[in-house]
Amino acid sequence: MPMREQWRWLREQRPLLRELVAMLVVALVVGVYFLQNFSDRLADEQKVQLQALAQQTASRAAEALASGDSISANLIGRETLALKPVAGIRIDDVGGAAVVSLGKPQAGPVAQAPVAMPDGELAGMVTLRGAERLVPRKMLEAGFVVAVLCLLLLRVAIALVARRLLPETVTPAPAPVAPAAPVSPPQAPLVPACELPAEGEDPGPVTASLCLSIVNFDHFQQRYTREALQAALADYCGLLNKVAALYGGRVQGQVGEQARLTFHDPRVSQAAFAALCAGLLFLRVGRLWAPLRKAHGAQPLEFKALVTTDDNAADAWSLCVAGVPGRLQVPEAQLAEAELDVKALYQPDKVQVVRAGDHKVRLQPVEQLAHRYQSLLRTQAETLVSELGDEGGAENR
Repeated sequence: MPMREQWRWLREQRPLLRELVAMLVVALVVGVYFLQNFSDRLADEQKVQLQALAQQTASRAAEALASGDSISANLIGRETLALKPVAGIRIDDVGGAAVVSLGKPQAGPVAQAPVAMPDGELAGMVTLRGAERLVPRKMLEAGFVVAVLCLLLLRVAIALVARRLLPETVTPAPAPVAPAAPVSPPQAPLVPACELPAEGEDPGPVTASLCLSIVNFDHFQQRYTREALQAALADYCGLLNKVAALYGGRVQGQVGEQARLTFHDPRVSQAAFAALCAGLLFLRVGRLWAPLRKAHGAQPLEFKALVTTDDNAADAWSLCVAGVPGRLQVPEAQLAEAELDVKALYQPDKVQVVRAGDHKVRLQPVEQLAHRYQSLLRTQAETLVSELGDEGGAENR
């Protein structure tokens, strides 16, 4: 993945990363408090155990210290040292001299108990040192780390599943503005020869329309000469006229401006289906025609297409410009209104959500129709490409 795409991906993931960092900080604070509390409770429990062992050892060692039996005292010391909480033992006589000193000095807790005779006379002192019980703490720390990692991974998995099931990346649609004119000295307007309907004809209300916008049109205006761009637009105007003639559409805008085919069949389903077929045919011919145009030194163009039953030309153009290059899209809410085959066309993993004004619109891509219509579109596309190639060859001659 290129570095620029990596940075873009990281910027897109910033909300999730901030949430994971916040979860990690909260888990760290709670974990430190919990572990400290656990350590304190463990130390207190160990002190209680050592104190009880010290008192028990003192009562057992009283007779040995009183009689000066160091062997018995050593035996008692070894038995006590063998117990798990004890790391070291020291038994002193009344004068403070060590009678028994076993084990290694450690930094654990210390417990002392006086050795008293039955008559209450002091015979010595027993001192026990506890072992540092690191194993329970380490096990708890390891378990806590694993739990935090599992929690973070679970949050990431939930985010991935949510994006898979609801891939709604909201893309603001640009304002419906006509393409800017190229920077050049005052000349005649750049208008190719698309056959617009004659004035005075009234075919009735628009029931469906097909919008076509050129991908990166500003780039072409800056890169190519006026004559080359005029010729390319004229070629695609010819294609648009042929497609309109095949499916009964009316050209309402020039290619390079807000190109639009309108359909006026009173039956909305018929008009929408004709617009759908016209759009798929136009895009298919454009793809097949591109390598032939490159071979003849002509510039191929790529288009975005939108079919809508809404007569608002400004909104339709905005949605078309916000679409995906090379793809025909239909507002999802209009699939049922146009009586299109929702089950065959619906692709939830490719739905694009754009913002149009104060509301969101889900654009559903349409890539293919039923087999019989696909065969018809394929035949029509091959015929049109052949005709356009013959016309281009005649012009070159």
